[in-house]
Amino acid sequence: MAEVVIVTRKSGEVYDVVVVGGGTAGLSAALILGRSRRSVLVVDAGEPRNAPAAHMHGYLSRDGMSPAEFLAVGRREVAAYGVELWDDRVTGAERDGAG
Repeated sequence: MAEVVIVTRKSGEVYDVVVVGGGTAGLSAALILGRSRRSVLVVDAGEPRNAPAAHMHGYLSRDGMSPAEFLAVGRREVAAYGVELWDDRVTGAERDGAG
């Protein structure tokens, strides 16, 4: 039988949103939700698909930045809005009946 983990905040409340994956899309979603004062958790296994790339291109103000540096900047930015970041892997999810 698979292990079941219930994600709760330290206060015992359930997160409004759990974002699976801390790449550019996941961090962008977490940023908007965090700015909207939602309780957000980002769970990221740390295996971005663009990890082998030395530089990124086409991002305004970030052209030539390494993907790892870009993600580090993004993680700091979302954390400033109260978003929690876990270095972990999500292996499953299911509804608890209440939502």
